[in-house]
Order: sequence, then C-alpha cells, then structure tokens
Amino acid sequence: MVRKTTSLKIDEDLWKKVKIKCIKEGKEISEYLEGLLKKDLK
Repeated sequence: MVRKTTSLKIDEDLWKKVKIKCIKEGKEISEYLEGLLKKDLK
C-alpha cells in the first residue's frame, strides 16, 4: 500500500488529547487517524 503525506490543522488541545491516547495505546497518530477514517467510510 502506498501511503501519502498530508498536513492537518487541528485544535491544540484536541491534538494533545490524541497524542496522549496514542502513547497509552502504543500507536502512531497517523495509524490512529487512518483507523478512524476507514471506520467512518464503511
């Protein structure tokens, strides 16, 4: 699978919460966001 690089503008407080969640789950933020996008598109 080819992966594309992108840039996002996200609220700073939301970004911090996502970063903490990903650290706790041992995931990369990109992996987490990709999972959310796939789930939403089903």
